Amino acid sequence: MKRHYIISIFTTLVLILFLSSCSDLKKDLPTEESDELQIHVQGWTDTTSANFHGKAIQNNNWDMHVCQSCHGADYTGGISGKSCNICHTAPGGPQNCATCHGMPPAPALDGSTSYTAHGVGAHQIHFIGNGTYSSHSMLCDACHHMPTSIYDPAHISADGRAEVILNDPLANLTSSGITPTPTYDPSSMTCTNTFCHGAWRLPKVGSPDTTMFTTSIMTGASYAPRWNGGPVEKSCGSTTTCHTLPPNGHKPSALTICYTCHGDVMDASGNIKNKAKHINGKIDLAGGVVLNFR
Repeated sequence: MKRHYIISIFTTLVLILFLSSCSDLKKDLPTEESDELQIHVQGWTDTTSANFHGKAIQNNNWDMHVCQSCHGADYTGGISGKSCNICHTAPGGPQNCATCHGMPPAPALDGSTSYTAHGVGAHQIHFIGNGTYSSHSMLCDACHHMPTSIYDPAHISADGRAEVILNDPLANLTSSGITPTPTYDPSSMTCTNTFCHGAWRLPKVGSPDTTMFTTSIMTGASYAPRWNGGPVEKSCGSTTTCHTLPPNGHKPSALTICYTCHGDVMDASGNIKNKAKHINGKIDLAGGVVLNFR
């Protein structure tokens, strides 16, 4: 009897330990309430997490082929059955331009939003037009090769910088024999030899009004603005912007009387009143008179 009693107690203890172990294991298994088995690390969809998938893709040189291997070539689900386009709703899904950087680039690839950042700089001003002095705006292809895909070599290169080619017609406008050759230097972050920043000449000969000339030709300042220089690079009238006040070769004039000849552009206080008629490749005078560069 005693032997049977001991065996019974032993059996009971083993059963309790077995059931207890099973209970502990079940706590770690996925349940209907805790969603299915997780493939990605915790924080994969959290933009504030160090594990955010955008950071992982950046660290992989923006290569999304591994994403497509599970979510499909069009990111609509693939073998995973989970569509990336639920969150990435813009055309192209995760490969939309604004996924990695703003349009125009702010924030930049590294998340910067300040104009002092190389990837931000003066994009906004060139894209929508200078808020004070000009309405001339540029699309991306005015300064960049437009990639056919995110994997185009001219889009994502080894140095991590977009290729700058300065195709904008205004930057390349010819005036009195000067044909600008616009160039961007990524090391100094400056643009040089652009019409819109002062690489222009206006000869006295052939001008409909020669009374304002002090020499045979008026010239711009041929300024080389710093891409991330900010407001100082657009200060009207300094010796380091597109032209002096007045331009070199122009009869000395106070800013407040410019409107007497350029009334379609300036007001009596010396402010630009019509941005569309300033830095537009022409010289707009009062009464609708237009002097074209030639």
